[in-house]
Amino acid sequence: MAEGALSSLLGRLRGATRHLRCAARYLKLAVRALVTTHVHEHPTYSAEELLARAEEFNANAEKHWRKIASDAAGHAHVLNKPFSTVRDTPGILYKLGLVLSELDLGVGQTVLDFGAGSCWLSSSLNRLRCRTVAVDVSPTALLLGEELFRADSRHDMALDPQFLPYDGHKIPLPSQSVDRAVCFDSFHHVPNQEEVLAELFRVLRPGGRLVLAEPGEGHAHMDQSVFETEAHGVLENDLHLDDLVARARATGFDLFTVKPYPDAGAFSFPVETYFAFMDGDDGVYPLQLLRENLRHFFIMVLAKGEPRVDSRNPRVLRATIAPEASSLAGVATTELPFRVRVTNAGDTTWLHEETRAGGYVMLGGHLLDEEQEIVSRGFLRAALPRDVKPGETVLVDARLPVPAKPGRYVVQLDMVDEFVAWFEQCGSKVVETPLRVEPRPSPRLAASLELVARAPSGPVDPGAPIALTVRARNTGTGAWAVGAPGQHGTVSLGARLLDAGGRTMVQDYVRVPLPRSIAPEEEATLSAEVPAPPEPGQYRLQLDLVAEGVCWFAHAGSAPLDLIVETTGRTPDSLHPGTLSAAIELKPARGEVSLGPGAEVPLSLRVTNTGNTLWLHAPGNHRGHVALGGHLLGEDRVSRNHDFLRIPLSRAVPPGESVDLAGAFQAPEEPGRYIVELDMVDEGIAWFGTRGSPTATILLTVRS
Repeated sequence: MAEGALSSLLGRLRGATRHLRCAARYLKLAVRALVTTHVHEHPTYSAEELLARAEEFNANAEKHWRKIASDAAGHAHVLNKPFSTVRDTPGILYKLGLVLSELDLGVGQTVLDFGAGSCWLSSSLNRLRCRTVAVDVSPTALLLGEELFRADSRHDMALDPQFLPYDGHKIPLPSQSVDRAVCFDSFHHVPNQEEVLAELFRVLRPGGRLVLAEPGEGHAHMDQSVFETEAHGVLENDLHLDDLVARARATGFDLFTVKPYPDAGAFSFPVETYFAFMDGDDGVYPLQLLRENLRHFFIMVLAKGEPRVDSRNPRVLRATIAPEASSLAGVATTELPFRVRVTNAGDTTWLHEETRAGGYVMLGGHLLDEEQEIVSRGFLRAALPRDVKPGETVLVDARLPVPAKPGRYVVQLDMVDEFVAWFEQCGSKVVETPLRVEPRPSPRLAASLELVARAPSGPVDPGAPIALTVRARNTGTGAWAVGAPGQHGTVSLGARLLDAGGRTMVQDYVRVPLPRSIAPEEEATLSAEVPAPPEPGQYRLQLDLVAEGVCWFAHAGSAPLDLIVETTGRTPDSLHPGTLSAAIELKPARGEVSLGPGAEVPLSLRVTNTGNTLWLHAPGNHRGHVALGGHLLGEDRVSRNHDFLRIPLSRAVPPGESVDLAGAFQAPEEPGRYIVELDMVDEGIAWFGTRGSPTATILLTVRS
């Protein structure tokens, strides 16, 4: 007994010692927090004064961002956020994780980044496949955001990220146009909080949510806040949760939650304290320090009604899949239609409209061999006829691409939430259907070709274009497929160039794609410009259809169409051109030019006639006369001004000769990045580039 009592007493003493050590540690933490947290006097604004000075605060924010953008170090700092400093980055990433958790994002959702600053948060959201709308009172900050997006190729610009300045009062978006809204360390800068909360509520869709990650009480009196206020005139507000909730409720928000996490650097447990806490000793946890820390940092969710769960941000993805046929059979390389009954057995509405970001549901399938080994994963997709709510059933009409190799297979049917998950990964059952593939009989390749029109008639100049119109009728047994140029099995109109004796000079002289798939007994009319042979003489142009990678139809017994072409011995001129080709050399070579709006850009260049046509010259844009021209393109290569530039020749230029040209053009007035494409033009006849001649480009940056 005495030994047991002694052991118990020693245990209590050790526990008391541990408690004393913990208490001492957290007393030190509290003292350190008081010592290192300097509190300064800060102006306190009434609600009326905040509203009266709203324009002043917003103007100061823009001035502050202009200073940052104009300073090299500041510019680099904001574009590298959240990895700008080793001191701030851990806390920012910690808060970012909490914010993303509470945003409950779905791919393809539209997210408003309010008070976006340099748009680093929008950058993260874009890479999560969300469509972002960055809104800020500072246009300069948003320009930095656009620069950030351009600088990183991992951004998906097809999601159409928006960068919208606003006037400090009305968010420039339609009502109910965004799924989520977020304010990351920005709402406490807002002077007219009730008005902005009402705007955020207006633009949110029903079921949407606003997430705030903000400093709380005492923020306005901290060292950095006082410095920002005194140095830059920006507004630093304290936020009180009870007041914020009351304002948000008045605007229409009806569901409120707070994520009670302390700041990342608030405190850490010694490992002994952690073990004691996990063993059930709640006395070692510094609840008072936790409460104090939560007053100064909070993440709050303001919801606009109950959440709406769809396949962009799914919960439970379950499906019951029932094919109408118990087995499938088809001919190799054909498409086999079949129908499947699908029931939504989960809790998530399936969206059916296809978007680039994903988040829509389709019937999918994998192809397996008889030994259940994967042959082709995801080889089947079939669209839903409409959105499907939980419990609903739809019929899906699918077309299965039958494999080229005959044999027995298994089609494993599953639903897929595109760019999110296959349902099987979420616990849903797949359905396996046997597939038998029969060999496909080889179709007979045959065509009837008829010349509808040919211009010009008689001898032509070397290299001159010959306009041909051909009617092609499918007299074979298989459809003529269309596809990408050169794709195996697709059919094109081709031509071989032969000499007068029938010897092949050029096997693939021209290719003209079909306008559509042509079934047996159907016909198509094809137009083409075929260049005349470059040397004088008599030639044969043999027109035929070709199944790419298979054979010319003539090799399968189909009759080609032969045309006699005679070329003259004269040198063509640009009124009746032959081959139009040029080499353009900038002097000096210029890769990129940066200058202000409307500035003049001088040009000096040498142009060499590499074709067989005499270039005529004349002032003005006279038909059949050659000049240097230029197209103005945007950074996206979309034309802004097709006839942006003209520099006339100083003399006629025979084939093989060069001429030096000098001129200038005026930069656009609108800042941005442009491409100036230099090309020769035979006025009223053709740009050389359309005849295969190389062009020259200048990258042009117009500074703001």
